[in-house]
Amino acid sequence: MEKVSIPNIIESGLSLGKKVCIVAPGPNGLGHYDKIPDDFTIIAVNKAVLIDGLTPNWWVIAHTDNSWFKIPDKTYSGVRVYNESIKSQISETAFNVSSDKVYYFPVEEEESLQEEVVLPVEGQIRTGATVAALAIQLAYNIGAREILLCGVDMSGNAYWDKSENENPNVLNLHGSTWCAVSRLNPLLDYMKNELDVKISTLSASQLNVPFYTKDK
Repeated sequence: MEKVSIPNIIESGLSLGKKVCIVAPGPNGLGHYDKIPDDFTIIAVNKAVLIDGLTPNWWVIAHTDNSWFKIPDKTYSGVRVYNESIKSQISETAFNVSSDKVYYFPVEEEESLQEEVVLPVEGQIRTGATVAALAIQLAYNIGAREILLCGVDMSGNAYWDKSENENPNVLNLHGSTWCAVSRLNPLLDYMKNELDVKISTLSASQLNVPFYTKDK
């Protein structure tokens, strides 16, 4: 495949607006997808792009080496945003199906999210706490000031469709509460308290965020 220049989504000027819903594939999201308010635009992360009835505006992709990946890779025609570390793995199919809507998000590999120190996330995205955390940081960096979560369980190893994460390297990390929670919660608290970002969830989560209530 001829080498294609892939734009950095943060530098592209694209935005999903002030209200963004991040949908992850956790089983707690079941029964809540139709409750996503109409004025929120949707980012699906990884396998959540396959949820029946969900029409995501963007698909955020952290991995391409899963068995399920080939299905949406051939069919999803919206905006795709790949982790910078997997740019070389983007298929020719992606460019054929999504055309000029293929982007990457930059990641700060050297300084990941930590439990006790909150590092700046303005203009950059830090690893260390799952693809949902990457999407939360991305949403903020493209202008979202209200972020709604759905299916971001941060517990167990199962997906909404009763399948399980097939990566053996994460099994020891996916207990009743993922170890990533202790690294993501400080960032969420910082975003809520210091950056004035409203963060809530539609479905049960191990994260320190309240359930969504619609403003009157």
